[in-house]
Amino acid sequence: MYEFMAKFNPEKNCVKEFEYWIVCVRAKQVTLGDAIILLKREVASMADMTTEESAEFAKVIAWYEEKCKKLFGAIKFNYVVAMMKDNFVHYHAFPRYKETFVWNDVEWSDQDWPRLVQFRDVEIPEKVLTEINNALKD
Repeated sequence: MYEFMAKFNPEKNCVKEFEYWIVCVRAKQVTLGDAIILLKREVASMADMTTEESAEFAKVIAWYEEKCKKLFGAIKFNYVVAMMKDNFVHYHAFPRYKETFVWNDVEWSDQDWPRLVQFRDVEIPEKVLTEINNALKD
């Protein structure tokens, strides 16, 4: 698809494609429903985004938040735009949860609540990632 974003495996992990953006499930689910929101064009700075790309981002966020609230019970969201390792515009999106809960026989706990979410390596079985991916797809 887009070579510059291959690390995020959009062919497998894409749950929704918009005109300018792709939403992919993160392989390391720090909180249930973690996603990467990738601009479909390789630019190194948010200042290089077009007006149309910026405008559509609001629609992407509205879709994502609605899905995570409805499917998983998310109550807040953190968005991180670091672009340190991957020098192109993309957002790490983290649904936030105040309470520990069970979804599809897996217990989920937001270890960082109520502080900013922290990136960490989390081993998620492939079956669980597939279930998350399928749930988020329209």
